[in-house]
Amino acid sequence: MQNLLNFLYRFRTFGLFLLLEGVCAWLIIAYNQRPNAAFLNSSNSLVAGVNLMTSNTTNYFQLKQINNQLVAENKLLREQLANQSLGKVSLDSAEDRYILRKAKVINSTFRRSMNYMTLDAGMNQGIYPGMGVVSGFGVVGQVKSASNNFATITSLLHRNLLISSTVSRTNTLSTVQWDGVDPLQAELKYVPRHIPIQEGDSVVTSGYNSIFPENIYIGRVASFELEDNDVFYNVKIDLAVDFSSVDYVFVIENLMKVEQDSLELVAIQE
Repeated sequence: MQNLLNFLYRFRTFGLFLLLEGVCAWLIIAYNQRPNAAFLNSSNSLVAGVNLMTSNTTNYFQLKQINNQLVAENKLLREQLANQSLGKVSLDSAEDRYILRKAKVINSTFRRSMNYMTLDAGMNQGIYPGMGVVSGFGVVGQVKSASNNFATITSLLHRNLLISSTVSRTNTLSTVQWDGVDPLQAELKYVPRHIPIQEGDSVVTSGYNSIFPENIYIGRVASFELEDNDVFYNVKIDLAVDFSSVDYVFVIENLMKVEQDSLELVAIQE
C-alpha cells in the first residue's frame, strides 16, 4: 500500500494533467454539437466492434456444443426416415425397427485398398459386428469388430465390401463395390443392358438385407459404358461420402435382424 501511495505522489503532476485534459475533452464534446456527434459515432463503432469480437469468440467456443446438437438432430431425423420407409412415423424405439447410435470417428484410412475406421463407441454403447454405418451424407460401411468401448468399420472404400443397392429412377437391383482406385468413386455392378441408365441417376440402398434400411443414399451415376457383347453395364458412381473428412457416423441397429437372418438361413438350407 505504501508503494502505491509513493507511486501516486511521484506522478501527481502528470495525473492532474490527465484529469484536466479529460475534463476539457468532456466540456468540448458535451457543449459542441459537431464534436458530440463525431464522438458518439466513433464510440458506437467501437462498441459494435467489441460486441462483434465478443460474439465471435463466444460462438467459437460453443462450436462443439452446436455440433453435438446438430448431430443429435440428424440422428433423430435419420432414424425417422429409416422407419418411415416401413410405414412407421413414430419415434418410439419400442415400435420402430431401426435404432441409430451416434459415434465419433477417431481414426480412419482412405488411401489403401482395404480401408477402415475406428469409432469411440463399442458394445457398451450397443454397437456390434455386422451393423451398418452411415453419415449425414450417405453409406459409410459396416462394423467389422467391437470391444467394450471401441469399434472398427470396414469402410465402403474396401474392395471386399459389397452393398446391395438400387438405381432409384428405374428401381433396378444392383451392387456397389469399390475398385480400389479413386476414393471418390465406386463401381455399380449388375445393371442389365436393357435398363435405360442415365448419368446423374441416384443410387441408394435396396433394403434387401438386414444391414441397411432402404433408400439410404450411396452416390450418383457419373459415367457408364456398354460393349456389344456385355450383359451388364460398366458403371462408375460418385460417392456421396467424402471419406477424408468423416467426423461423426450413425451405427444402425436392426431390431428384427436375428429373426430375418434366421428365416433366410432356413430358406437357404432347404
